[in-house]
Amino acid sequence: MSDDTRAGRRTILLGANHIEVTDPAHIQPVSADLITEIRLHGTTVSVSFASYIVDGGGPPEARVCARMRLSLETVSNFQQVLQQLLDESARARQSAN
Repeated sequence: MSDDTRAGRRTILLGANHIEVTDPAHIQPVSADLITEIRLHGTTVSVSFASYIVDGGGPPEARVCARMRLSLETVSNFQQVLQQLLDESARARQSAN
């Protein structure tokens, strides 16, 4: 995955193609605390996330807030990017000590 900005437009590199990224303003961000599902269906990985809710006097709840269906290729790319972030975070923590 590569990020490229040309003339104010954001694109990602997919193979040899630059794909324009659009971001509709109505997509709401969610905060996820838990993974409630992760399973493989052929070449698709299903992942569900939940928010941990403690509301007043009621029992704690894991409220599903997002469901993702990802190709194995996307999962592999996601894993690589997450590992880079974890490595950077570990280096920053070591530098701070």
